[in-house]
Formats: sequence, structure tokens, C-alpha cells
Amino acid sequence: MKLKKIIIFYPSFERGGVEIILMNLINFFLKKKVKIVLISNIPKKKLPKNTNFLQINPNYKTNSLFSDRIYKAFRATTILSNILKISNPKETIIFSLQSSSLAILVSKIKNYSIVVRNAEDPIYSTIYSENKLLSLLAIMSKILTYNFSDKIICNSEGSKVSLQKLLFSKSKVISIYNPYLKKIYQKKSSSKRNFIITVGRLTKQKDHQSLVKAMQILIKKDCNLKLLIIGDGDQKRKIQQLIENLNLKKNIKILGWKKNLDNYYKSAKIFVLSSLYEGLGNVVIDAVNFNTPVITTNCKSGPSEIVKKNKGGFIVPISNPMQIAMKILYCLKNYKIAINKAKYAKKHIYRFSEQKNSEKYLNELVKVIHEKY
Repeated sequence: MKLKKIIIFYPSFERGGVEIILMNLINFFLKKKVKIVLISNIPKKKLPKNTNFLQINPNYKTNSLFSDRIYKAFRATTILSNILKISNPKETIIFSLQSSSLAILVSKIKNYSIVVRNAEDPIYSTIYSENKLLSLLAIMSKILTYNFSDKIICNSEGSKVSLQKLLFSKSKVISIYNPYLKKIYQKKSSSKRNFIITVGRLTKQKDHQSLVKAMQILIKKDCNLKLLIIGDGDQKRKIQQLIENLNLKKNIKILGWKKNLDNYYKSAKIFVLSSLYEGLGNVVIDAVNFNTPVITTNCKSGPSEIVKKNKGGFIVPISNPMQIAMKILYCLKNYKIAINKAKYAKKHIYRFSEQKNSEKYLNELVKVIHEKY
């Protein structure tokens, strides 16, 4: 294998699924004796201690001229450029998880190979963005630069199809499911308690407001049910205000981030994902793994692939509180059907194995180097 070093470009650390995916990949690469250089501001305590691992933290300063994400991307790109000066392009590859347009430009100028990970549906993330101008600039930069990357790995078939619509070099775009699942939970379903959970960042993308409004409909129908929202984010105040305005403080709790969610998944009656768009939806994988019936929006892309469309879960339209509420009611009244759907989805959960998909990622990185040199 010619590949000896992977430079991972991830300028702006965010909690959530990408953090788990990144750490799983790093640990797998290290097991294969590949040197890793990580350009990111991830807290050091989260990172492995290994002689083949080096983190370069850009140590960002407060910046007021540009958006936080743009500033961090430019700062990290400068560091990437300096690292490439002392690396060997025949045995080094850049693997970009974020702000990839800048990384692609630097890699081409320096004559290095680069593989990009695309983690969301690019078209629908633009349509539903809060900042339309920045999103349009982001998608334009992808159209202009992604064709020059050596390969693009999407985390679902849906996001792959979406990205291919934007590019000339469609053959460069492949899909590999997230290397996410460490082990499959083998025990039978434990007793389910009378609450619903949803897990994720509190952002516009996740559309918690529709789920909160669905709960109002259920409470008016005398449905004795609670909703636990696990996560945090910039929409927290808006969601809390909506809960208060609808007099649902007794029925809905925002718990923030939790270190271990296993017991929540095991005990929940239903898991609901109300997103406007996704890349894949790791939290749906967790719900399926713990035998919890899933209701998800038909958002682009990913969740419907996890539950094998309606065979392994319940699909509802986006931004439709009434449909969410009615599907929750149906699920509660027909719980044996719901459990059987969860069992069907679980039969196919091996597709998201950490080991299997990490191997696929490494194979693609090695293939790029081999084809070029």
C-alpha cells in the first residue's frame, strides 16, 4: 500500500453524528498503521493517544469581519497548505469533511490527491437554509470545485443522487454508509415506557417545531404521552418559547446532550425524526438498533433508506404536524405492527457497521493514490 499518511481536514468542530464518524475512521486508520494528521479544533480529550496521530489545532481567535465558519475554513486552509509543503504527494492523501472547496483548491495547486465526504443533501440543505445567501455561495462553490476532487463519498444513495445532479464528473461520486454502528444490540425489546424521544441538534434543519405542534394535537386528543427532546443548538429558545406558548411544559422536556442514550432508546415507545433534510440520520440507526419503532419524515436523504421505506418504519411528509400526530396515534394503537416494522429494519442494520464501512473508506483512499501514481 502506497498510502502512508492521511491529512483530515475538519476546520470547525460540531457535536453530533459527524464526531462519532470521524473518531471511528481515525481509530480504524490508526489500526492499519496509517499516519493521521487532523486539522481541527476538536477538544484534545476526545482524541486518541497514538504515535501515528497528530492534531494541529488552528487556535482560532475571535473574528468579526467574516462568519465564524468562513474564518475558520480560511485559517485551517493556510495550515493545510503549510503541511503539504513538507509531505510527499505519492503517499499522502487529503480527506476533507468540511469546507471542502478550499481544501480542493489547495490540493490541486500543490498536486495532491483529495477525497471529499459529503454528509447532507446539497440541494435540500440549500432550499431549507436559514441563510440563503451563504447557502447559495456554498452550493456554487461545490459546483465549481467538486469536479476537481479525486473522489466524493456520500453517506447515502439519496445524497449521492442529489450531488450528481450538480456535477459534470458524476462517476467521482459514490456512496458509503456511515461507519457508525459498533455492535448490534442482541437483547429482546425491553419494556417500553409511555414517552417519545427525538435526538439531534436544535436547528432549523431538524424542525422540532413540527413535532412540538404534533404533541399539542395529541394532548388535545387526551393522549397521555410525553416527548423528550435530547440535544442542544441555536433554536433552543424558540422551541422552549413554543412549548410555553402551547402550554406543553408538563408534556415536553428538553434534556440537552446526554453522554449515554442507550436507556432512552431502549425505553422509548416511539422514536420520531422530524427533519427537513438529512444526509443519513445516525439517530435513526440507534433507534432501530434498540428495537424502537421509528416515525420519520420523507426528508431528503437517508432516513427512508435506513428503515427500508415503509417496510421498516413509518414515513410522513415534512413540516406536517397533523400527519406526525396521526401516525403516532396509529403506531400506539397498532403497536404490534410497529414492533414488527422495527424488527424488519433491524434485519438490515448491518449495513451501517463501523468495521465494514471504515474498510470501504480506506479502500477508496488507497485506490485514489494507486490510480494516480
